[in-house]
Amino acid sequence: MTQTTKGRAYGSQLGERLGLPKPLSHVYRTLNRGMLAITELQCRAPPPDPTPSFGYDDAYQVIVNLRHMRLDLWLNDSVPLSETMHAGKTYLTDLRREPRVLIQNPFHTVNFYMPISTLKAYAEQNETPIFTDFPQSPTVGQDDPVMRQLAGAASAAFAHPHQASGLLLDAILDAVCANVLGRYGTSKSTASVRSHGLAPWQERRAKELMDERLDVSMSELAEECGLSAAHFGRAFKRSTGIAPHQWQLGRRMKRAQVLLTGSSLSIAEIALKCGFSSQSHFATAFKENIGVSPGYWRRSAATGTSGPDTD
Repeated sequence: MTQTTKGRAYGSQLGERLGLPKPLSHVYRTLNRGMLAITELQCRAPPPDPTPSFGYDDAYQVIVNLRHMRLDLWLNDSVPLSETMHAGKTYLTDLRREPRVLIQNPFHTVNFYMPISTLKAYAEQNETPIFTDFPQSPTVGQDDPVMRQLAGAASAAFAHPHQASGLLLDAILDAVCANVLGRYGTSKSTASVRSHGLAPWQERRAKELMDERLDVSMSELAEECGLSAAHFGRAFKRSTGIAPHQWQLGRRMKRAQVLLTGSSLSIAEIALKCGFSSQSHFATAFKENIGVSPGYWRRSAATGTSGPDTD
């Protein structure tokens, strides 16, 4: 059954639930990996009531606590757990369990919002084992010096916005993602997936691009998939059985056939629309792949007859 997400545990939506309408935050969005976010929270007088639930969210909250904090924690509306979060430690909270908290003293945290889809995509793109879960208890702090340093760097960047760019915060989020996947994540082997080609999202995206732009280059396709051109070419062939240029040529031929029979464009215009540099290049490729010339194909489709190709 599909769950409905009521909110997102980062930025202003997270801050409002904790009495902080405008916390310092940064969102990193990429086409392939989805999104990640950092939010820094500081509060001298936390709300007297438990936070409302955000609702189900396929994401984790990775929290670096910078000050001792006492709280009550509810998971899926269970009996609350009374815990102390220790300064300097890292805590992982599964937002699918719809956590709510009552914080009992001033607090200071750096929170990293990490959707599960982004974690999986990150693992795929970087050829690491497929991410499945973080098994750590949300109330057990991890002594993680890497996360302490990254949280400190994020806090310093927020404190000096004119000296630190969004690119720095993007890089911090990349590093957090790599660290938590390697240190905390459970995974399954991807040897069989890697030996057979592209990850599903990479194959899907490459084909989408070749459909959208019939003249897209191999280097652009490889970059979009986060691979070298050579690696992309090998992996695409393992996944599809044909080389990228062959698949792309097939799409060009299908598009050309549609235009030849369903439009009044000249053959030269069709050649350019289908990614060929010239009419002669198009005519040669068309005859090699379809068996007849573009002009013959158009005439045959118009008259419903066939005969020798004299072009």
